[in-house]
Amino acid sequence: MEMAEIKGGLDKDFFTRMQDRQNRRLRLIGNLVILVLLTIELRTLLIGAWNDSILVAAALATVLVARKLTARGKPEYAVSVALMTLTLLVSCSMWLEQGLYSGALIAFPTVLVVAGVIASERLFWALLTIMLATVALISFSAYFGYRAFQPLPIGVGRWAVVSSILVVSAGTIVWMMREMRNMQSSLEREGKRLRCSQAKITHLVGHDALTGLANRTAFSSHVTQMIEAARTQQRTLALLYMDVDNFKTINDSLGHTAGDELIRSVAGRLKQVVRDADTLCRHGGDEFVMALANIDDVHTAVAVAQRMQEVISQPFELSSKQLVTSLSVGISLFPNDGHDADTLVQKSELAMLQAKKAGRNTHFVHQEDLSADSHQRLDIEQALRQAISRDELRLYYQPIIALKGERLVGAEALLRWQHPEQGLLSPDRFMDVAEQSGLIAEIGEWVIRRACEDAMRWQQHGLRLGVSVNLSAIQIRRNNLQSVIVDVLNESGLEPELLELELTESMLLEKSDAFLQLLKNLKKLGVSLAIDDFGTGYSNLSYLQRFNVDRLKVDKSFVLDLSSNEQNRAIVTAVIQMAHSLKLQVTAEGIEHQLVQRILTSLGCDHAQGYLFSRPLEPDAFLGYARSYSERA
Repeated sequence: MEMAEIKGGLDKDFFTRMQDRQNRRLRLIGNLVILVLLTIELRTLLIGAWNDSILVAAALATVLVARKLTARGKPEYAVSVALMTLTLLVSCSMWLEQGLYSGALIAFPTVLVVAGVIASERLFWALLTIMLATVALISFSAYFGYRAFQPLPIGVGRWAVVSSILVVSAGTIVWMMREMRNMQSSLEREGKRLRCSQAKITHLVGHDALTGLANRTAFSSHVTQMIEAARTQQRTLALLYMDVDNFKTINDSLGHTAGDELIRSVAGRLKQVVRDADTLCRHGGDEFVMALANIDDVHTAVAVAQRMQEVISQPFELSSKQLVTSLSVGISLFPNDGHDADTLVQKSELAMLQAKKAGRNTHFVHQEDLSADSHQRLDIEQALRQAISRDELRLYYQPIIALKGERLVGAEALLRWQHPEQGLLSPDRFMDVAEQSGLIAEIGEWVIRRACEDAMRWQQHGLRLGVSVNLSAIQIRRNNLQSVIVDVLNESGLEPELLELELTESMLLEKSDAFLQLLKNLKKLGVSLAIDDFGTGYSNLSYLQRFNVDRLKVDKSFVLDLSSNEQNRAIVTAVIQMAHSLKLQVTAEGIEHQLVQRILTSLGCDHAQGYLFSRPLEPDAFLGYARSYSERA
């Protein structure tokens, strides 16, 4: 796009200058012709040559009309009208007066010179044809006696006419020579501008417009050459794939202008570390790749990566704010990890992603198991996309029991995947891939819809039970969760108070106004909010007050050995007491023994779930369980 704009700008600018120059030519020639015609008109009036006077007046009128056409932006029509009319008038003057003895004859070369400079080739040849035809007509008429032409005596009048025509001719030739010199200078300048523009275009083709670094295409070409050199010299080549940590947060909070400024600043610092023999490119939005030539071993690449991280860790001054960021770096080596640029880049990116998982601001050297893991995750993602369309997802329900009275009050919906080859898969086999690929949004909506439909089916069998559904952070950020809940409740007919949405403690770290408003809107709908796995994350009383949740679910890690671990018993006791003081209910997860159930009951825990009561059940099996449990109660 930018290259097209450069070319278009050059062409338009050059065309405009040429058009202005042509208009100046026409005005100059027009003025000279008017001056000559006025001189001739004066002479014809003085000697009483009325025919010539009329012809000259017509020529003057034609030139004035041509000036008007030029002023209105129609120079081509002006040139054609003026030259054609003048040629015809001169031809008439020669036929009516002295024939080839007429001084007007020398006007023909002048007209041709002017036509050759400013008119089209077709008009030039048309004018020449008219002139040759006029000369031929006069010559043969005189030769065969049809008409006699007599020269007038030479005097001041003849001198004035001929001199005027010669002055116009000379002026036109002098002006044309000057224009040719000017044109030569213009062409030289345009050539220089074109070479500069071509150099800029060539630079843009191979470089990133924002940072001035090499782009992917140029980088791949350079790395290919470096690989060939390393292969010939039997040396090692390293690729460092660098990603700016938390760039999206900075870009979203401060705006794209600040984000671009940060990228330029990061690129500037990275350039300081690059050797002349190395190559650095901007590979994507906040990603950079460096190729290190002729290194001794992986330790050299690691040292450069650490130097890069050290340089980037220094504060940046952006928009009057001081920002601190870091780099996650992945390293791949030639010939160990690949023999071409694409493979090395791919494997260094995998290593970078591993550095991201390890907590950012670190570096990882590629290992083959990373590639195997990457292929496996890709296979899972592709199969998971098909699982949604093939209806391979399943919901299992684990009963939730009220400890006081041992009543069945609801169930937690737990997702499973009925894989056509690997059988029934639990979420830990595919949930990470679903979240990273964005499929979790579609899957999460399916879970909410199916859970509400199953809860309504229980009601049709006389069982008014609540259902709990886990949410992901991606569903929260999609900004359509509220509309999804409203649509599902309306379509299924489930009462809002029977739907409970489970949040993780990490989600509560979100401090945006939009997140707070979303939770308030969900509460207004009548649905319940619960904090899942409470105690394993960022437990904070201020979160409970701010987000107005209804229930805490104590993680099973505190519940499993409650009967033998005094520390866990103290933690569970404190959680229950704190929750009740805030008017929150408590559900304990992972109960497997009756002794643990009795302890929780004595501590005042409200609800419980776990293998002691039932494993997660398919919808039909859960319906049978609920019926029998209700009958026992």
